Amino acid sequence: MIRLTAGELAAKLGLNCCGPSERVVCGAAALVDAASEQLSFVGSAKYFDAGRASKAGTVVVPPGYEPAEGQAVIESPQPRAHFAVALGILYPQAAPAAGIHPAAFVDPTAVVDCTAEIGPGVRIGPDSRIGARTRILHGASIGAEVVVGADGCIHPLAVIHDRVSIGARCVLHSGCVIGADGFGFEFSGGRFQKVPQVGTVEIGDDVEIGANSCVDRAALGVTVIGTGTKLDNMVHIAHNCRIGKHVVIAAQTGLAGGVTIGDYAVVGGQVGVGDKARIESRAVVGSGAGILTSKIVRAGEPVWGTPARPLRQHLAQLATLARLSKRKGGA
Repeated sequence: MIRLTAGELAAKLGLNCCGPSERVVCGAAALVDAASEQLSFVGSAKYFDAGRASKAGTVVVPPGYEPAEGQAVIESPQPRAHFAVALGILYPQAAPAAGIHPAAFVDPTAVVDCTAEIGPGVRIGPDSRIGARTRILHGASIGAEVVVGADGCIHPLAVIHDRVSIGARCVLHSGCVIGADGFGFEFSGGRFQKVPQVGTVEIGDDVEIGANSCVDRAALGVTVIGTGTKLDNMVHIAHNCRIGKHVVIAAQTGLAGGVTIGDYAVVGGQVGVGDKARIESRAVVGSGAGILTSKIVRAGEPVWGTPARPLRQHLAQLATLARLSKRKGGA
């Protein structure tokens, strides 16, 4: 953890500090828990009173905030976003311990940058390439002909299958599986016959994939995860899906094969998406929604429910059902 003054932290954020800029900052906490040497943030005017009541010595605040006596304030147009940056400054990630651990196996044909960290129990297959300053932590498995870009982190026990391409600054958390076979079977002769899954997976830069999530390889062609996209824990992306840039998908959501999601879309938790459905750029899908096969979700009003429909329509139907239930109960 880094120790610095409120003024120094503000300068690193490119913001102004008001009040006692010499106040020490050596950690961060929520408003209700923060101590005098800790940083916190006030997200909006709704929390101004909570900010003034807090013991936090330094707070990141929106314009218009009047601090408590002795508080240092760092004014920001986006307090939560700048607070997130500040956390990265106060709690920097460990630098790679460059080198290959003696208990790792790296195929002689693989190319590992000399600044990368390869932990114990890691396996890296033939003709794979690991970029500069990337950390491959203990027990992770990298298949053949895999490309992993610079400055990334593959957490313990993650598995990357053959011929997968991963961009720069990507984070893959423990237990995630990238490039396993898609769910492809054809019923023939009274039984299901496996359809070989011979495609691959391409992941852009700055992607983060949560623990125990799975991204399946394409049957033919490519399953794509676009630059900046974030997948929560236990998300399933099936074969031949194409996820755009800067998409957010929350936990326990499952996409069937061939689904397309446009740039900047937001998908809530426990959403089910049928085959070849399309979610347009900047669309919002509420938690627990069900999107039917080949359905198109347009950008604009969020959709909710099963089958998914515009939020106003969904709420109106719930209200109607509630009224019908009351009438039936009073009959």
